[in-house]
Amino acid sequence: MPKSAVADTSRVCVHDLDFQAVWWQSEREPMAFVPMAYVQNLLEAGLVLPAKDPLQPYCFHPALSAGSQLEADFQALALRWYREGKLPAWREECFDVYAPGSTKAKFRLERVAARHLGFWTEAVHVNGLSAGGEMMWLARRSMAKDSDPGMLDNMVAGGLSAGESIEACLWRECWEEAGLDHDNRQQIIDNEGLKPLRIIHIQCIEGLTTAWPYLRRERLYAFSLSLPQGFVPVNQDGEVSAYHCVDRKGLTHRIDDAALTQDAALVASLWL
Repeated sequence: MPKSAVADTSRVCVHDLDFQAVWWQSEREPMAFVPMAYVQNLLEAGLVLPAKDPLQPYCFHPALSAGSQLEADFQALALRWYREGKLPAWREECFDVYAPGSTKAKFRLERVAARHLGFWTEAVHVNGLSAGGEMMWLARRSMAKDSDPGMLDNMVAGGLSAGESIEACLWRECWEEAGLDHDNRQQIIDNEGLKPLRIIHIQCIEGLTTAWPYLRRERLYAFSLSLPQGFVPVNQDGEVSAYHCVDRKGLTHRIDDAALTQDAALVASLWL
């Protein structure tokens, strides 16, 4: 890989002085890193238990679980934050929220709130390849997006909804963001055109130039997709404004110019 084509990762080394770490009971790793502006509301709602002494961490209430009243209270509080301008968007879509040492979701929460409270979230990113793997499709994010509007992204990228598998998310996003239908999907499967690349973990401060800075912690499942001959992506959900097909040199230039989002640059650079 050309040295110039490596995504900028300088922002992964950050301090957490503006965030309150919140644990899940006796876990050794914090479950969330909550911006200070939200902490008092969580305490007042009984969602977070106050530390009784300097050595005791803040912890989420143990009764906070899927289908519980506290889960509903959390969702209602997040909606209040949005209406008060304390969250940049409301997607009406929930993410599963996990404790660090568990593979079973503890509860569900609106996706924008989950990201802005520093919970681990998950997403699928796809390098869409054409011309026998010599060209790659990039998507330009809509200017209406609440994060990174107008920047270049992977052809397909999206978060795992609550209860959704990685595979289901992959094909759903392929349809919504690129118009890849069932026949195209079957052709790709028959030709063994879908390949997992790697899992990428991102931790960085986002939104520093906005009113909503937060510590992003996200797990990306990266895939390579060899597209059927002649396939041209067509957006279905309004989240993409245009597509660009680039060769490796063109991709390198765009990464060097910081035209791609940080996560898209990391995934796209796996092709180089």
